[in-house]
Formats: sequence, structure tokens, C-alpha cells
Amino acid sequence: MPKYVPLAIPGLTEGSLNMLGVNALRTSILRYLAQHPDGATSGEIGRDLNVDYRTVWRYLKEIETQRGVTSHQAEGKGQSDRWRVYKLNVEAREAAINTYLDFLRGT
Repeated sequence: MPKYVPLAIPGLTEGSLNMLGVNALRTSILRYLAQHPDGATSGEIGRDLNVDYRTVWRYLKEIETQRGVTSHQAEGKGQSDRWRVYKLNVEAREAAINTYLDFLRGT
């Protein structure tokens, strides 16, 4: 699997992300978790986004540090981090979006 494949993001969304300097992969991971409320592993996300799971894992660890996702050990999967299930912290996402919008609006 390639280390990075450009993500298929609809034209208007891609233009908006580019204008704001938003990372497309990071955003796609958050969107993926929003669409999978029961959570997913870095491998599952990587397969579905066609991105190496190690790259996804690095982003997830950063996002988790910022409280944007939570994680727990997958049942029956052993002790490795690659079997952690990540879930979106919807409240933290909404707070971050609102803070960013306030900043952009100058308020």
C-alpha cells in the first residue's frame, strides 16, 4: 500500500480546505470517525482511506493528545496499539470548530 495517496475530496470541500490551510488527511480521519460512531482502528481507517495505517496512527495519537478522539484497547486483540479503537470526541470537535470560526470572524 502506498504511504500516501491523495484523498478523494469533493471539489468545493477541497478548495475550502486549501484556502484555510487545513490538512486533508487529518480532516478525512475526523470525518471517517464521525461516520463510524462505534470507532475504528488505525488499520481500518487506513484501508478505507487508502493510506498507510502508520500514518493514520500518528495523526490519531496527535488528535488524541488534543482530546479530539478517545481510544480503548480492542477486546481480544492483544496489547499492541495497532489494535486500539479510536472514537471521535464530538464535543471537542464542535468546540474546536466554534473557536476557529470565532477567531476567523474576529470575535
